[in-house]
Amino acid sequence: MPTLEESCLIGRGNEKVEIIKLISNKDLQHFHVISLWGMGGIGKTTLVTDIYQSQEISSMFDKRACVTVMRPFNSATLLQSLIMQFRDKNEDKNETDLRKCLEGRRYLLVLDDLWSRVEWDAIKEYLPETAASCVIVTTREENIAKQCSKNKRNIYRVNHLGPNDACALFTKFRYLRRP
Repeated sequence: MPTLEESCLIGRGNEKVEIIKLISNKDLQHFHVISLWGMGGIGKTTLVTDIYQSQEISSMFDKRACVTVMRPFNSATLLQSLIMQFRDKNEDKNETDLRKCLEGRRYLLVLDDLWSRVEWDAIKEYLPETAASCVIVTTREENIAKQCSKNKRNIYRVNHLGPNDACALFTKFRYLRRP
């Protein structure tokens, strides 16, 4: 379990609250995809990891998984990772059907660092559109974010930190890296 210090986001508190509202929106009692996009290194992964680990979010879903899309992209490896994370402890260890693991369950899936529409299409076909389930995608490309999230309300651009927050983050990082 992360400590308070580890889970403290610098300069992203408002964004975290906004995204948690999107995830928990009572009007969205159907399957929905939330896309976060922005340049590399801006903090998308840190933000979604913090959200994924929050108690508020974890209690809302029957099953959860978080994966980084590796390079080169291999859909079989990614799907196997998802099955291992989503599979119940009591389920057959030979279960290889992601849909079967998720069918009828409210799930949260974080797909970090999606680079292409082809990757999204290869993954999406295995995801049942179970009521109130949510997929969060991070990407560097706006067009990929739009491909994943058809609802404009669920497309979120992650911007640069302001000067004060950037300085605070730099100072904290420097302090933590000292020998």
